[in-house]
Amino acid sequence: MRGVLEALHQGDYDTAMERLTRTALFGRKEEAREALLLLAEVHSLYGEEGLEKAHQALEEAYELGDLEYNPLYRALLAELLALEGRGEREVLPLFLPSEDPRARYHQAQALFYLGRFEEVLTTLRQGLPAFLAWRAEGLRGRALERLGRHAEAALAYERGAELALGVERYWLLLDAAAMWLEAGEGERALLALEEALGAVGEEGAEDAATRHYLLARAHLLLDNPNRALEAVREALKWEEESGHKAYGTPLLEGQILLRLGRYPEAMAAFQEALNRAEGAERAYVLHEMGVAALDQGAYLEAEEYLKALLREEGYAYRAQALADLAEALYRQGRYGEAEEVAREAMGLGAEAAGELILGHIAYDLMHLEEALGHYRKAADLAEEGSREWVGAQEMVVDTLAQLGYRSPEEILARAEAVLPHVHPADEWHEALSAYRERAAALLREGRRPN
Repeated sequence: MRGVLEALHQGDYDTAMERLTRTALFGRKEEAREALLLLAEVHSLYGEEGLEKAHQALEEAYELGDLEYNPLYRALLAELLALEGRGEREVLPLFLPSEDPRARYHQAQALFYLGRFEEVLTTLRQGLPAFLAWRAEGLRGRALERLGRHAEAALAYERGAELALGVERYWLLLDAAAMWLEAGEGERALLALEEALGAVGEEGAEDAATRHYLLARAHLLLDNPNRALEAVREALKWEEESGHKAYGTPLLEGQILLRLGRYPEAMAAFQEALNRAEGAERAYVLHEMGVAALDQGAYLEAEEYLKALLREEGYAYRAQALADLAEALYRQGRYGEAEEVAREAMGLGAEAAGELILGHIAYDLMHLEEALGHYRKAADLAEEGSREWVGAQEMVVDTLAQLGYRSPEEILARAEAVLPHVHPADEWHEALSAYRERAAALLREGRRPN
């Protein structure tokens, strides 16, 4: 079987399957059984496309006897059933205790299809043949990805790339780059993308589009928007050539253009993303458009996009969309509607954002005590460093100052906490610094305003 395993590692599946089929037909019983099991493994690599042939190979192997309690046979059968969508009650009883790396690999694959990602990680073992070794690291990476452990997933994909050859190595490095981006590691992503380019002689159009898209994301993450724009436009060109036009590419172009302050071009890019989007994708694009318009001060446009978004079914971030709509209404001076929508957002979980809007409404109406209460709640509920947290801290400090510098200790503490999160060019930086200095002076003098 050594020649077959080498052919599989090299990606020469036709040669491998031809040899395995010949052995299954003309070899001795033990050789034929082993060949059929390996043939089933090879077909299983094709996922749903290979299901029928994998089942056929397993059935023929079983007919040769002595496989009822074979861990590899049962693991392969479990994988195929899990891939078909069978439940745990049918799949898990097929597992037998085994230290055979091949059996455990297929058990892990079955566990992945069942959504038991932690168990995938504890099931995989070293010692696999080369054609499965890199796939095991890829499987580990996918499980870690599903668990939100992005840096670990990137490392797993990179280990897989070290073991893989040719285009498989290239794809694993793209996966690694994507995970480094999710982990916020732009430099690591760039290194993986550079290595990927060296792993293949010539890229296909669709792959080139993906690589340039990831390159654009990396440059944007590293605050290089001009290089990001160049890369994303290369991605768009490759998409034209491939015929596969993903909505995410013009969406990213829009985000980059916003970073560059080119709002009309950004909205045109978002519109192209919306044209390409299907189903649930539309809601994500509409949210981007709504927030962009809100930040631009185009509040009527923002309202239009956000209301269109809220008509879409099943959007995961509906609470935040409602909070954004409440802000758009508030900015138009429509306080009653804004309060109603803000409270609806809070009921769905966007409590900090909702409290912030309620605080703004009370502040504008000069109900400063009420505003202070809302702002303090928003600061307590929001994640430190988030947009809501920064806004709430700023407004607590400002409101306390408007109330005659009541509680200078609180003004000083909150101003010092939030200032590192405010850009020095932001007008709030100067205001907060002045409030801090005034509060510090009052405390040094031992005086408290009435």
